[in-house]
Amino acid sequence: MTDELALRRLLLSVTPCRLLALLLCGIAPCSSAQAPNPDCLSTGSRARAACEPTTTVLATETEVKFTVELPPVKSAQCTATLEIEYTQRDTLVGVEGTIHHLDCAASNGEQRLTISVRDENRELKTLEFVEAWQRKDDQPVKFSVSYPIGDNVDLVSVRARQLRCTCDDLAGEPQSIDPE
Repeated sequence: MTDELALRRLLLSVTPCRLLALLLCGIAPCSSAQAPNPDCLSTGSRARAACEPTTTVLATETEVKFTVELPPVKSAQCTATLEIEYTQRDTLVGVEGTIHHLDCAASNGEQRLTISVRDENRELKTLEFVEAWQRKDDQPVKFSVSYPIGDNVDLVSVRARQLRCTCDDLAGEPQSIDPE
């Protein structure tokens, strides 16, 4: 009866995380005790021979039912794609593009565009530009910008590198689980 009362007190003070740990480790799956036998002495005497005490094993089982509800895992990162078109306009390159993603509505990030040009000495040069972007709804982000590429150069290519995307609507939410 004392073990059952102690188990009830233990279960009342256990949070769901602790309860799960206790169930994994096992709550006193079995106990053993030596029961004294009046006909058996622990040491021998002239009148009686010594005998082994008997061991009684007491096994207890308690059924515990519980439900643990975990919120869905939300990631602050989103996977975005970028489509670009570019044209050379004398000493400028015009870049038009669209950023798409389906992970969340409000989001922001940045993109790095690398522009390769060939100068009049036929040497290849790379220019990098980093632009920030953001959206407040679930519509694609469209942009149109012009970058200086210098005099007497030919545009070779414009590539999007390191497109970063972060969901805004998850920024204020805690990522922990309440154990109560």
